Amino acid sequence: MKKLFMCIAMLSVAAISGYAQSAVATAGGEATGDGSVSFTVGQTVFTTVANENGSISQGVQQAYEITTETGIDVTEIQLTAFPNPTNDVLNLQINGEFRTVAYVLYTNTSKRVAKGVVNGSETQIQMGAYKAGVYFLEVKADGKTVKRFKVVKN
Repeated sequence: MKKLFMCIAMLSVAAISGYAQSAVATAGGEATGDGSVSFTVGQTVFTTVANENGSISQGVQQAYEITTETGIDVTEIQLTAFPNPTNDVLNLQINGEFRTVAYVLYTNTSKRVAKGVVNGSETQIQMGAYKAGVYFLEVKADGKTVKRFKVVKN
């Protein structure tokens, strides 16, 4: 009886470990240069390691997404939000003339986490204390929504 139990346990472990490192990927490959990197496309599982010299993201697929959603049609103002994705500081760059320009930062559940008035052509929005996820940055000029940015926080 003890041998039968051990045999079943070993077969179960072997069957489970056979699937431990598998991933369903739609594409992939290997890049070489001074080193080599294997990559797959199809899943968004990754981790980020950072120190004072910079950061590196590693995992099955790097999530990199830049999306802007426009508001009213205004050609007198140019807006840019960078870097996206960000780890700490999001820069909002504005070129154009308006009396008042303000921003509101929302979570993906529409909870307001930050707001402010833009002074000058570039404003820094501190995002280091926020959890990783998707945020929406809404920019208003003279009280009207001009543009919404989808921002990814690592």
